[in-house]
Amino acid sequence: MGYRIEIDHSNCFNCGICMDVCPVEALDMSRPTMPGVEVGLGDGGAAPWMMEHPIQVGECIGCAICVRECPVIVMTLHAEPGETALAPRQGPIHRPPAEEHGWVPLSAVTTESLKPVHGSAWGDLFQWRTAERPQPWQVWRPMVEDAPESPKAPCQIACPAGTDAGRYVGLIAAGRYDDAYAVAAEVNPFPSVCGWICTAPCEIACRRGTLDEPISIRTLKRFAAEHGHLPAVRKPALSRTDRVAIVGGGPAGMSAAYYLVRLGYPVTVFEAMPVPGGMMAIGIPEYRLPRDVLREEIERIVSLGVELKLDHAMGRDFTLGDLESQGYRAVFLATGASKSRRLGVPGDSLQGVVPATVFLKQVNLGEKPRLHGPVVVVGGGSTALDAARSAWRSGAESVTIVYRRGRAEMPAQVEEIEAAEREGIVIRTGLAPVEVAGRDGAVVGLRCEDQRPTARVDGGRTAWEPVAGSEHEIPARTILVAIGEEPDPSILPEGAGIEVSGWAGIVADPRTLATGRAGIFAGGDVVSGPKTIIDAVAAGRRAAASIHEYLAGVRNGEADIFAAIRYPTVPEFQLSLDIAPKPRAHPPLPIFQPRSFVATQVGFDEEMARSEASRCFRCDAVYACAAVEVVAGRGPNDRPLAPAASSNAMAADYPGASLTGGVS
Repeated sequence: MGYRIEIDHSNCFNCGICMDVCPVEALDMSRPTMPGVEVGLGDGGAAPWMMEHPIQVGECIGCAICVRECPVIVMTLHAEPGETALAPRQGPIHRPPAEEHGWVPLSAVTTESLKPVHGSAWGDLFQWRTAERPQPWQVWRPMVEDAPESPKAPCQIACPAGTDAGRYVGLIAAGRYDDAYAVAAEVNPFPSVCGWICTAPCEIACRRGTLDEPISIRTLKRFAAEHGHLPAVRKPALSRTDRVAIVGGGPAGMSAAYYLVRLGYPVTVFEAMPVPGGMMAIGIPEYRLPRDVLREEIERIVSLGVELKLDHAMGRDFTLGDLESQGYRAVFLATGASKSRRLGVPGDSLQGVVPATVFLKQVNLGEKPRLHGPVVVVGGGSTALDAARSAWRSGAESVTIVYRRGRAEMPAQVEEIEAAEREGIVIRTGLAPVEVAGRDGAVVGLRCEDQRPTARVDGGRTAWEPVAGSEHEIPARTILVAIGEEPDPSILPEGAGIEVSGWAGIVADPRTLATGRAGIFAGGDVVSGPKTIIDAVAAGRRAAASIHEYLAGVRNGEADIFAAIRYPTVPEFQLSLDIAPKPRAHPPLPIFQPRSFVATQVGFDEEMARSEASRCFRCDAVYACAAVEVVAGRGPNDRPLAPAASSNAMAADYPGASLTGGVS
């Protein structure tokens, strides 16, 4: 496969900017083959020094800088199977003497021909920098207010916390593991945890995935954490006196504590459980997230000066008013969403119907619950898969997962589903519970009804409907319910001045996370409903920024946070990109030890990690690199892969165009 740059020549005014900004020299400008209006004075013939249309002459890495910078927005990027048709390079331009007349198609601020070192596309006229533009008409950089200094790679945009994945992947490829770990940790105080269990939205957005497979970004993050060492944290520039209370020691609460203490605030975290970490500690089994990994990251945050109070539940041990009377100037509510929804069918109150979160809490707090007979788990998300695999390890005779939609619509990650099936867990989709069957007050089975997809769309998803006469019973002694979690608003007293939504979540401003009560902020799952750990981390940082703005009166709290946490790395002046198809690296499959909660999933070794990291297109850095070499395919050196074919559309437009291309 390869990337093809498509240009609407009818609306292109041949400025040449796309050619000048392409970091891999994949674009050139064609020479006119016949007289035209641009010839101007003279004999009416085509002038050999003129340029006409943009043409693709080299391998494209999909960075889309040309698409962003096109003033008239006539460029699009496409991935296509097979080799991409390329035109031949046109060679350097030699201007005629200044006294000669004739229209010059390119502006004087362009570089006019491909050069090994890329200068500014605007010469001395402007200090050029490429960036996402808020509006289509905002092409010239000075017209874009508050434009970022550089474009962000798709992986960084996809990450809720904005982790600069391309930068730490590139550092791993270079063997700089300490730097890679520091970059992974700069905007995420839980890089090791995320290296084990992140849902990796960055990989879904990875441009490499268009050509073959995405980079294994999550596993590379784990490698960096296991092979690198973090630098000492700098002391805050200021020691502030305004105290901040954080209710909830999960990823949102601990992240907010981390950023606030980095800004110099005294912070106290109140956690209802006997262990910190929230659902990371009590909801995710140890075989998926080793406890020492989580413990080390919590201890690193606490060691910065965060006061941690365990077994302190709001509404039981203290109230919101208590915190305010004790002198806390701001409070962040980050109590999560751990209350399981009921099945809502007859018999769901029978003994043996257990919320999956309650069961997982017992497992993870070391209570070692023992199950007997067949177990049915209702749900298709990560909680359901964790409960099913934990039930199997806790003595269940058999475990069956029941999900009301199709397998492709299960919210759990594919790898979780595959791991469960390898362990012997049965997954049945297209089944909806209609009744819990019981005898003498105990569960004996779950009656289900087959479901089938319809042509209707409900909430953006295909609606499913019951199949008449399809009811049947699945034997069960225990039913674990994992059909969703929601916040518990009981922590808020009457008249607290904090609004609660219809589904029990706290209502907070989506930008500032401020509630209706001055100085009280809320974020994470208690506001949004169940999301991922990296979403909670992002919410914690947003809350910390807003609290800083509230207490210190600053305009941009996030800017102050970034100034405190950013880890600078030496700029890269040369990049070599390998765009040949190369299979994604996969760590060995985990070894399943029956009834054991020990983590057996190994990560990458050094050779595998550096090889996988080298597959990255470096979308994060390629725009600013003075020298970029494409080391596979033809690249800027026009290394042909196969003889040119006789004709095609490009050859018709540009005589001499080569038909070979793409990647080798």
